[in-house]
Amino acid sequence: MAARVAQASLFAVALIIGILLVGQLRSQAPAIELSNLSAQELSTLIENLAASNVGLGDSLADLREQIREYERREVDGQSTLAIGEEDLERIGALGGLRAMEGQGVLVRAEGSFDPKAVNDLIYELRNAGAEAIAVDDVRITARSVAVLGTSAIEIDGVPIDRSFEITAIGSRDGLASALGRPGGILRQLQQSIDARFEVVERQNLTLPATERDLTPHAARTVE
Repeated sequence: MAARVAQASLFAVALIIGILLVGQLRSQAPAIELSNLSAQELSTLIENLAASNVGLGDSLADLREQIREYERREVDGQSTLAIGEEDLERIGALGGLRAMEGQGVLVRAEGSFDPKAVNDLIYELRNAGAEAIAVDDVRITARSVAVLGTSAIEIDGVPIDRSFEITAIGSRDGLASALGRPGGILRQLQQSIDARFEVVERQNLTLPATERDLTPHAARTVE
């Protein structure tokens, strides 16, 4: 848009230059023919016209440079915009606002879990490098926490059954090793509560976006 405006301005300036040159010739000799001027008068007239042309040429050069600057800014602006959109997409995905897919692990769990045990499983996966986690169809965000509801454990207001699945996207080997290590979270829970687990490495998992409103109520960005 800016480049088109500048090009139109360049055309207008060029037109004005032509008009000025014609007017200048006429103003220099309004009542006489050029053929009637002496050599000295013609020389003076040419010098004056040359000086004016230099000034107009400088104006044209400045305007052309301005057009090039507009074009550079337009390209840079598009690149910056593209980078900004990529950053927003990545932040939205990691924050839970976008669905995600990738390799990871599927954990099938069954037992007499309490909220602390479910939270411990989620924290263990986070600490092991999980980039996205979901419990059944509930995407885990920074605000998600398992709590004891009226009749069952709830995450973001959604009840969790006695049997549930946790899906985590990240390094399959890393996540599976962290869960299955001796003395790890799975072994601890098996010893403290009635719990059974199955950990399956998957090449392709799909996690939904959160349905929770993540708009902050108390916090605000710093300008």
